[in-house]
Amino acid sequence: MRICFLVPDGVGLRNYLYSSILDKFPEHAEIVLYTTLSEEIIEEVKKLHPKRNVVYKKMELYRESLMGKLLKEAITYARLRHYTSLDNNDTTMINWTRKKQRGFSRLFFGLAAFTGKLFMKNYNSIVKFEKRYSRVIGSSSYVKAQKEILKSMAPSVIFCTHQRSMDAGAIVEAANQLNIPTIGAVYSWDNLPKARLLVRSHTYVVWSQIMKDEMLKYYPEVPEKDIIITGTPQFEFYFNQKLHLSKEEFCSNIGLDPNKKILCFSGNDLTFPCDELYLKDLAEALMTLPEEERPQVLLRRCPVDLSGRFDAIVAQHPHLIKTSDPIWKSYKGGWDAIVPTPEDVALLVNTSLHADAVINVGSTMAHDFAVFSKPAIYINYDQPEITYWSAVTNNHYQHFRSMPAEDCVIWLNNKEEILNTVKKALNGDLPENIKSGRWFNVIALQPVTEASENIANTIMDKAQAN
Repeated sequence: MRICFLVPDGVGLRNYLYSSILDKFPEHAEIVLYTTLSEEIIEEVKKLHPKRNVVYKKMELYRESLMGKLLKEAITYARLRHYTSLDNNDTTMINWTRKKQRGFSRLFFGLAAFTGKLFMKNYNSIVKFEKRYSRVIGSSSYVKAQKEILKSMAPSVIFCTHQRSMDAGAIVEAANQLNIPTIGAVYSWDNLPKARLLVRSHTYVVWSQIMKDEMLKYYPEVPEKDIIITGTPQFEFYFNQKLHLSKEEFCSNIGLDPNKKILCFSGNDLTFPCDELYLKDLAEALMTLPEEERPQVLLRRCPVDLSGRFDAIVAQHPHLIKTSDPIWKSYKGGWDAIVPTPEDVALLVNTSLHADAVINVGSTMAHDFAVFSKPAIYINYDQPEITYWSAVTNNHYQHFRSMPAEDCVIWLNNKEEILNTVKKALNGDLPENIKSGRWFNVIALQPVTEASENIANTIMDKAQAN
């Protein structure tokens, strides 16, 4: 039995290859990692699974034709407009307009939007355009070459770790033409409303019932039986006692005082342009407190944010703010060649374990902290000097409607409320919805410790049925 993991970029490393999934298969199963990642990265994966028979296979990138790209973007536009109407949520279109386009790109995306408008009102027309798009991809020389590679590889099943990859989408199209069973992971809880399901597999695995419901709503052409609720392995690490440090050791490594409260400020990528301003607001507010009452701030920037935009604020408040830079490694390539390490998994686990709360603009870190029943503060006010982006608008994105009640997080609605909000998060009587992890229980199938087993069983079922 040969199980192929299709890993088109570094985002699948932590959730799948660093997890225990690979160890859940029978000893005789051969694991092929078909990936754009370098062999050096995969050697690190092999060290985590020394008993597994893991084979490395380098994946070539797919060069999309201009016609293919036009169809893809037109379909995305049409779907986003359809979802906007379906959900009665205008923020959905920000997924289209977020990037500023100039020159040829502006003309191209304008043409894509014009084309998408021609068929966006009829969902059957969207599906027809997607079938046409599949034919364009399926007739490419890349797919023809991939079919020969897959015939030689002869996998029993293919599991793709990310649903938004063009390269993976083309390879899965080749596999579908060869009737090789394909399974696609919907990578994150906020992905489906963004209309980027580029990997069209036979089966999908999702985090939870709410994601399955979204899949049925946004992609009604996908049969319900082909959407499997498995949970996600990324939260299993938090229950691995071998990764846990004592609070004293964790604080010593970073320069924190283990006897004082710790507030984690987690940064977003550069599409969130105000993070350093929010950190500045937080620091200035906390510095008005007497030192004995003042919590410590632990800054964890987004791993792909290498801008240094927090440096000046950290330098101004060295005793208040300590940094815990993500332990990611950069390899030759673009931003997607910056990949997580097993050491960073342990760092994130201990950050969530030992910090008392997290503050950010609508980050998934709320769920990481919920594992330990820790509160998240969601920033919900705008910076007046930034007119092209809004935290308040961000917090109305469709995926936040999965929140079963408003008090599943603590809302920071203006700059003047910082001190009271932080005190509530660190010292107050927390809402029952936070203590019970109510939102987290909706987002991820419980118990989260069984996700790897669930996914491995799904893969095995498809492989054995082939």
